[in-house]
Amino acid sequence: MLKTVKHRSFLVRGAALALTLACMTGCGDDDEPTPTPTPDAGTNTDAGTDAGTNPTPDAGTGALDSDIAVVRFNEDGTHDTTFGAGGITHVDFGTGRDGTRDSLWDVRVDATDRIVLFGNKRADGTRADTDRVVARLTATGALDTTFGSAGTPNGFSVLNLSNLNDGMRYGFIQPDGKIMTSGYTSMPTGVGAQAANRIVLQRLNDNGTADDAFGWKGVVTSAPFQAQSETNPEWGMAEAYAAGMQSNGSYVTTGYGRSASSGTVDLVSFRYTATGALDPTWGTGGSVVLDLAGDNDRGRNLVVLNDDRVLHVGSGTPSAQNIQALLLMQTPDGQPDTTFAPEGYKTYGLERPEQAFFGVAKSADGNWAAAVGYRAGGSGNDDGILAIIPTNGTAEEVIIKATPISATENDRFWSVAFDATNRIYAAGFVTEGGDNQMVVARFTTDGNLDPTFGTGGIAKINVATAATEESARGIAIQTDGKIVIGGPIEKQ
Repeated sequence: MLKTVKHRSFLVRGAALALTLACMTGCGDDDEPTPTPTPDAGTNTDAGTDAGTNPTPDAGTGALDSDIAVVRFNEDGTHDTTFGAGGITHVDFGTGRDGTRDSLWDVRVDATDRIVLFGNKRADGTRADTDRVVARLTATGALDTTFGSAGTPNGFSVLNLSNLNDGMRYGFIQPDGKIMTSGYTSMPTGVGAQAANRIVLQRLNDNGTADDAFGWKGVVTSAPFQAQSETNPEWGMAEAYAAGMQSNGSYVTTGYGRSASSGTVDLVSFRYTATGALDPTWGTGGSVVLDLAGDNDRGRNLVVLNDDRVLHVGSGTPSAQNIQALLLMQTPDGQPDTTFAPEGYKTYGLERPEQAFFGVAKSADGNWAAAVGYRAGGSGNDDGILAIIPTNGTAEEVIIKATPISATENDRFWSVAFDATNRIYAAGFVTEGGDNQMVVARFTTDGNLDPTFGTGGIAKINVATAATEESARGIAIQTDGKIVIGGPIEKQ
């Protein structure tokens, strides 16, 4: 159910609370750290994140260091060896240590087909925290050295927020070419040793410099769930897994949080103006809080539809030990869209104890949306899942199905994109003999694999052989129909 949470007040601050933002983009060890937890291995516990303390920065599984691999496929699913070096571009954000290493969460292409990567790196020097990284490649896979901090562009824009762990999540490119990133940072609240996750949004100019017209030097940190009373000074927490832009320039977020200092989390959503101010007209009193049954509910991604409605995807727990994939449709002002479902949302179970969506996209014509994720647990291996949503239809018209790449081993989808003809591309990984491989599948809007793509609708590539860390976390389609995927791989 949607519930109202009374806030003592709302707070949007540039970078401080007795904290100082040292330097904005690309200043050596001046990058912005936020908590970067392990990329949701499927248990959905996220213990560190939910506790409001500093989560472990990208501990991952396996090697102490990793790179980012970017790969391009031709429209028919064959590997495009003209891209990068022999079809692959390796991007090294920095040197990992003590289990903290490069991560990637999203891939986008701009109007000229340049490729933008959104992720995290271990901070430079002796610092143990993580920093937010936006990197840009040319359309053909070379590092774009015109992009980066003012005066010293090197292909990277790196943000350090007061030497704290940064939890960069997703990003997007605006129609004007500016770049928005979303995520969260655990910051001290000033109440004893308490720390709580805060929403962190960052906006860059097209060239990678900080956009000073947004927040403070391009950054907004926001703690909507402050102390509930003077006698209870502890704070809640809030995260922005993803953000989207409405037609008036406002930004809507999705994620999870709570008004209490501990306990279960709810899907939470906020709206910020084009300059970064929290919008009190969104939802109820400035927030949307979705709690199905007093258990953990999470927003993982969103897309703003052509009519400014907002589709959130993630997971909900309608009953104990039953985590289901979740779709939430909101009106342009943050109310439940009852034309989609009676309460604006619907959960979907696919015969496993856990299902969740992580990726969502809309078609260029606005008639379709698609969500992807996984189902896990029970006696079966993990499978990718797919939902196809007619944007003017109801929750009952959604096509949802398990779409396993392997019948005997684990596979998951993390990201999704449409091409110009409304074909749907889902990207993630499949495990074969203990070796993870990047995978892309192409579907038609009836939910079937497209046999004209790859082998039976599926294209795979093994960038890091005999490695357990390799997955396509992001996917984007260039204007000529070529498919770009990217993700972390074990350094070899």
